[in-house]
Amino acid sequence: MRTRFCATLGLGALVLATAACVSLKRTPEARYFVLQSLVEPPAVAEEPVGIVGVETALLPGHLDRPQLVTWAGPNEMRTDEFLRWAEPLQEGITRTLAEDLAGLLPDYQLVRRPWSGRTRTRCRVLVTLRAFGLHPDGTVRLEGQYRLLPDKGALAYVLRPVSLSEGPVAVPRDEGAPPDPGVEAMNRLLESLSRQIAEDIRALPPEPPDDDAAGPTETDEESSRLEPEGGAGDHGGSPAQG
Repeated sequence: MRTRFCATLGLGALVLATAACVSLKRTPEARYFVLQSLVEPPAVAEEPVGIVGVETALLPGHLDRPQLVTWAGPNEMRTDEFLRWAEPLQEGITRTLAEDLAGLLPDYQLVRRPWSGRTRTRCRVLVTLRAFGLHPDGTVRLEGQYRLLPDKGALAYVLRPVSLSEGPVAVPRDEGAPPDPGVEAMNRLLESLSRQIAEDIRALPPEPPDDDAAGPTETDEESSRLEPEGGAGDHGGSPAQG
């Protein structure tokens, strides 16, 4: 009986000691990341030559999540609960693109969705990404397409596929240092994408005049003055007297 009691007491002490060790072990802290523009903010233009609208970027569901996504293989992705975005990735990409384009196109006013219904844009930028992040070989890749759309309608002025990469990212030299998830490289890839988009915007042909807003021409006014009151078929002659 006494032996059983001692064994039980010893087992209880071991459980308490193990629980104390577990409670004293520090839980890893989550790291939060944010995308940022690498283009210098522009000087405010006195009179913008036009307005460029930046539509909300389109992402697949496997990318638009709180955790950073890395590729482990062609059809395998991994997430780390301790590597997170400080804002929704869709919002971060759209904001960074707008800030980059504002610096690259100082003669234009940049607006983001939602903008006023009275705003008439020179073009709208719509970016669609299917891959954005760190890959097994250490490279960071951005793949997808972008379109330059008119103010109204869906027929694009420009439609271009995009495939950009950078790396491999540096491996930390210090043992125990946190790995680089490639966020700085992602910032640089967004800058490269923005430069391509800005070049296409500058190359757009002159915007056609708005026919609805144009008033009557001088020729129209002159024709209305010369036309007889009785209409084009009435020559104004009086009937012959019998």
